Amino acid sequence: MIHGKQLRHDGRDVIIVPVDRSFGKRSPAEQARIQEAFQRSAAAVDMPGVVVPVWEDSTGRMAFRAPPPWHDFLKSIDMIYVATALNRSLSLEAR
Repeated sequence: MIHGKQLRHDGRDVIIVPVDRSFGKRSPAEQARIQEAFQRSAAAVDMPGVVVPVWEDSTGRMAFRAPPPWHDFLKSIDMIYVATALNRSLSLEAR
């Protein structure tokens, strides 16, 4: 079971999903494949929004994979906020 934070930002639904820090070491193609799997899982449970994986980078800061318009917002929060704000669960199934 994966826990995430569903919220609205600038009129769009966002699903913030914390992932292991090893996510940042994966290739962009592998990151995209994992993000798409989360997106399918969200759609399967009628959870609207764009999935944004977040992780702690090697400097201890929150890193993310998100559309550029959301970068400023995501830079304004941290992993502590994400951890305390988790409000939804996703089951990631192999497809």
